[in-house]
Amino acid sequence: MKRKPTMDIPAALVPYARRVALRNTEIFYYDAGADHHPTLLLLHGLGDEADTWRSIIPSLSREYRVIAPDLPGFGRSSGPRGAYSLTFFARTIAEFVAVLQLSHITLVGHSLGAMIAQRLSIGLPGLIEQQILISGCLPVKRRLPKSKQWLLLIPGLGELMLAIMRRSQELAFFSLQPFYYSLYDLPARERRFLRKRVWVRLHHPQQRRATLSALRWLAIDTFFRANQYLDLVSKCRIPTVLIIGDHDVIVDGELIEAMHVLLNEQAQCIYLERCGHMPQQERPDMICELLSGLHPAAQTADQDRQGEHSSQL
Repeated sequence: MKRKPTMDIPAALVPYARRVALRNTEIFYYDAGADHHPTLLLLHGLGDEADTWRSIIPSLSREYRVIAPDLPGFGRSSGPRGAYSLTFFARTIAEFVAVLQLSHITLVGHSLGAMIAQRLSIGLPGLIEQQILISGCLPVKRRLPKSKQWLLLIPGLGELMLAIMRRSQELAFFSLQPFYYSLYDLPARERRFLRKRVWVRLHHPQQRRATLSALRWLAIDTFFRANQYLDLVSKCRIPTVLIIGDHDVIVDGELIEAMHVLLNEQAQCIYLERCGHMPQQERPDMICELLSGLHPAAQTADQDRQGEHSSQL
C-alpha cells in the first residue's frame, strides 16, 4: 500500500511550532517573537495552511509577536465534522484568541482568512487594533459564484474534481497557476515546496472535506448574507488596510473597491504590481515592509472600544 505524503513543518519554522487544545478541536500554530511585542495574528486562506507565511514570519518576529494558526480542518489542526462556515471559523479563532489570552491584536488575513479577520473585528472590536486584509474581504455585494466554481460546489462533483487532480502531481501543481501572477517564474525553491505541498493537501481527507465545505458555505454567504455583512461592516470602526495584487483573478476587484468605498476614511487600499492572489508568497519583502511600518497602538481609539467585547460572532 502506497504511503500517503505527510505535511512537514518547514525547517525555519520548527522552533515556533505549537499546539493548543480548544473545546472541539486542536489547533496547530506558530508563535514567534517576544511576548511584550505587539501581536500580529496571521490567518491563511482557503485550502492553505499557516506555512503560507513562511517567508515573512522570521523577519516580522523581530518587532512583533507573530502568531499564525492552521485554521480548523486545515494543515495540522484537527477539524470536527460539520459546516465550515465563516461563523464557525470566527468562533473557533475567537476561542483560540481567548485561550492564548491575546489582546491589542493586529489581524492579518489572506483570502478566506481576510473574511474571518473582518468577521472577528466586527465581533471583538475591543481586542482588535487594526486589520490588514490581503486579497479578500467580507462579501458585501450579492453575487453568484463564478462559472468555474460550480463543479466544486456541487456535492459529489467537487469530490470527483479533487480525485482527478490526485492522478498526477504535475496536474495538481498546475492547478495552482490561477493563484499566481506567474507560477513557473517563482524561485525554484518555492516551486518545489508548492509542488510537494499541494500533493499533500489533495491526499489529506480532512483538508479536502474542509475545503469543499468552506467553499460551499462561502457561496451561500455571498448570495444570501451580503446585505447583512454590508450592515455590519458599515458600523465597524477598525482601521483597515486592503492589499491586492493587480493581476489577482481569484478575488473580485469590484468587491475590494466597494469595501474601500464603504469603509471610507477608515481604510486605505494598496495595489501590488505584477502580483496575483498570493502576495505573501509572490512579494514577501513588500508584505514585510508594509507590515513593519504598522504602529498598532498609535492608530486606534481604544477609549471608544474598550469593554465592547461583542457577541456578534
